Order: sequence, then C-alpha cells, then structure tokens
Amino acid sequence: MTLSYRLERELATDTAIGQLQFSPDGERLALLTSDKNNNVRLLRSQDLAPVPAPRFIRNDLAFAGDGALFVAGKTVHRHELGEAGPGKPTLAIEGEKKGLTRIAAAPDGRWLALHKHLDVLELWYVGDPNPTRRATVRASALVDLGFRPDSAQLWFTSRVSSPLFLQTIDLEPGGGNLQPTPPQPLPSVFVYSPVRAAPRGLVAVSDDLGDVVLLEWGTWAARPLGLRALWGERLPEELVVAGGGSPVAAVARDPDNRLRVRAAALGDDGEPFSFRPEGSATGLAVALTPDGARLAVATRAAASKLYMFART
Repeated sequence: MTLSYRLERELATDTAIGQLQFSPDGERLALLTSDKNNNVRLLRSQDLAPVPAPRFIRNDLAFAGDGALFVAGKTVHRHELGEAGPGKPTLAIEGEKKGLTRIAAAPDGRWLALHKHLDVLELWYVGDPNPTRRATVRASALVDLGFRPDSAQLWFTSRVSSPLFLQTIDLEPGGGNLQPTPPQPLPSVFVYSPVRAAPRGLVAVSDDLGDVVLLEWGTWAARPLGLRALWGERLPEELVVAGGGSPVAAVARDPDNRLRVRAAALGDDGEPFSFRPEGSATGLAVALTPDGARLAVATRAAASKLYMFART
C-alpha cells in the first residue's frame, strides 16, 4: 500500500510562516508568522478560512489534548478556543524577558514545559487553578522537548557537540522538585536530527543505520523503521510524526538544493508521497493531523504559500 495525498487548497500569505500545528481534532490549523503586530493565525482546516486567534507577538505555540492553545512570548498564556474566539487567557506564566520562550503542552492538558532561550527549562503543573512550578533544569543547549503521548513523562534533547543527549522527567501530579534523569547519549542518532514523539517511543534520523529509527521508551534502543526513502542525498532537516505514530513526513534537499517533503506510512512498500513547492525557500514548515488525514506544508519565505493536502 502506498500513501497518497491530493492537494485540496492553496493560500498565499503576505508574511512568512515559521510554524504549523494542527489542533488535536484536526479541525484547526495554527500558524506562527512573521507579522510584526499579531503573528498567531488560526485557520479552519477544511477551507483555510480564518478564525479569531490570540493577539500580539508570540515565539511559540502548542495545543493541549483538550484543544486549549498555549502561546508563548514574554508571557505564556492558555486560551480556550470557543466559537467566538479565544477569549481572555485562562492562565499566565512568566516567560523569557525578551519573549524567546519555547513550550510544549502535555496531551492531558495538565503539564506545561517552557524553555527560556539559552537558560532554564521549567516544568509547570497547570491542572489546578493555581499553576505550580515542579522542576527547573539548566538547559542552555536544549534542542527539542515534548511529552509522551500518555502524559507520563517529559523528554528533552540537548547538543553541545556530538552525540545528541536525552533526558526525561517522570510526571507526578503530587510531587515537587521533580528531577531529570542523567543525560543519556544517543550515539546512533544523527546529531542534528529532529526528535519527535510517537506512542511507542521517540522517532529520529540515524546516519549510522541510514534510516528513520524508533527509540523505544525507557530502553532507547534504536529500531529501524524502513523509511530511508523519505530523503534523497541529504539527511532530513525536519521530521513530523502523526499522533498515532504513522505516517511520518520529512523535509530534505534535492541535489539542486531545493526543498522537498516526503511522507510514508509505517509498513509501506511503495514510493513515498512527494511534494516540491515552486520557487525557493529557506525552509518548509510541515504538520500532520493526529490521524494523518491531512498534511499541511508552508514555504518559509518573505511571502509564504500554504498548501493543504488530504489523504486519499
């Protein structure tokens, strides 16, 4: 069986798109743009029609499993997204003083991780009316962060040189001063590989094994997934995994240095789906709905173009 998508819609924008993320139900697509006034946009997935979005300038965004949207800048806010718009924030936590804050939200909506640029990683329990900080970790070299799909653990990677290192924190709602595990080297993982979460473990690119690999939770043993066809002559620059663990999409460069996105489902024995946008771009932002039914691709250019694909 071969994974296939058809182009549903295109949307040209007057600003650069740096990040894409679908809501847990796949009905909305959040965009982080370079707009200098209000850089968060929300679109309906089915027709790319705009819907009200949180205002002002943000550096990162993340959906929780309950559909709430966290946006991060100098302050991290949580918005409940109703039909009339986001409304007033239901939570506010101080971010990095210049607004360079990165975040990840647990699928159960009870935990929030925020990283202050070149400084600390903070873990907050937000399942009570009064949020409490449960961990603070020095993480000046942080690369990626996220939560297990079962909301049992926070994971994060760091890189000083080689190899890439992984640490985790077990989540205990009643616990305070939670501690990370010692740094775990990942020698089989390409040092510049993106790392993404899936139900059975973390997904990354291995240059040693020449494949996309699954690092199984707890053991971190690298198991090849048979997805080498997701890139050509150069290793992927971006990696996206659907919430169920399949399909997987990767962004890599063709021999002429142009960017291409490829997607394949686990167990596919055919050629992966492939799409190369017109024109040049410094990068591609990519997102998959949790069930893989839709694929969104945006060019990172001064005036971006958004492409929405539906699985056939």
